[in-house]
Amino acid sequence: MKIILPFLAMAVAFPVWALRPGDPAEELNVKWLQGTPVTVLPPATPQPGTPEYKVVVFLLTRAANRVETLVLLDRLRRDYADLARIAAVTPDSESDAGKLLADHADQSLPFGVDTRRQLTPKYMNGSILYPMAFLIDGKGTVVWNGEAVDLGETLQKVKNGTFDADLQRKLAPLQDELQTLLRDGNDRRMKQITEAILRLDPGNPGAIRIRLFVFENSGRTDEAWALVAQELGRQPQLERLYFTAIDLAARHPELAGRAVEAAQAYRKNISGKPDSDNLMGWTLLNRFPMDPEILKIAAELINRAAQAIPADASPALRGAGLNAQALLANRLGEVDKAAALQTQAVAEWEKSGMTAAMREAQARAAYFETVKAMRDGR
Repeated sequence: MKIILPFLAMAVAFPVWALRPGDPAEELNVKWLQGTPVTVLPPATPQPGTPEYKVVVFLLTRAANRVETLVLLDRLRRDYADLARIAAVTPDSESDAGKLLADHADQSLPFGVDTRRQLTPKYMNGSILYPMAFLIDGKGTVVWNGEAVDLGETLQKVKNGTFDADLQRKLAPLQDELQTLLRDGNDRRMKQITEAILRLDPGNPGAIRIRLFVFENSGRTDEAWALVAQELGRQPQLERLYFTAIDLAARHPELAGRAVEAAQAYRKNISGKPDSDNLMGWTLLNRFPMDPEILKIAAELINRAAQAIPADASPALRGAGLNAQALLANRLGEVDKAAALQTQAVAEWEKSGMTAAMREAQARAAYFETVKAMRDGR
């Protein structure tokens, strides 16, 4: 869970708004470099089996988070294939886009280039909050927009029937005003708008990110923590908020002692989600490597995840689980076990077809083998 501070900082200087929920979508008249072209407007004769929703994500090919965005979108494309078709579009040059895709050929996300530079302005309207995602319904209407990092949560709401398009239309002008206030530095009004958004939509990720940005940049870390704690009190089942709390505590030494209480609250309130347990355990081990209480909680979560991952789980989920188990074994001084688990992880990532993840797993396996050799004097 990352707060993209540079993007928020740019938003201070350039508060221009993209298409809002309720606006009609524009067809994706782009040059497709990869994947089956995606159309967002309803056809005259709908084809049976076509997902109801479409997603277009505008991204920049040289952005610092370009790779993690591609990985995220490709995973969501697979996870929600029955619900939505997802495509990425860039206003950058065809050569830059081609290089990005060639460097990361282990994904097959539909990818288009806005060669005429006409589509991007219609969606983004001058905003530079990239990567920006737009969810479009079967009628060709934008029903949600937001940062790509929040797309998975939104798609899950659509899938489980809790997505509220009317709420998104109510939130849109408030969220736009909040970003204007960020530019103007009107802290009193910003607090009022943030509270209004969070009353309508507890845990709203955009409002929390902007408010945290203000708190952290003014040294008000206690207020930042209080905001996250408040939203956790309202939404104790929203796992994203626990990752936000852990990230906040890890980045501010004066809050580091709060990490244990956040991890304990996660352990108590989140259950039946092995992928989330595994990620939280992995995060805790990496962000707080010297905290003994964190080590205990991380071990419990990783072991809980290992027991709950079903036999027919995807290779990617199994690979991620094995990565975390190997890291935990190494922290506990069991390097032989760590090496064996990491070797299994490599095999799972290879099955998944996710080349970048497989290479990372191979690098960790090589590291554990080196530790073994040095221990044995080889």
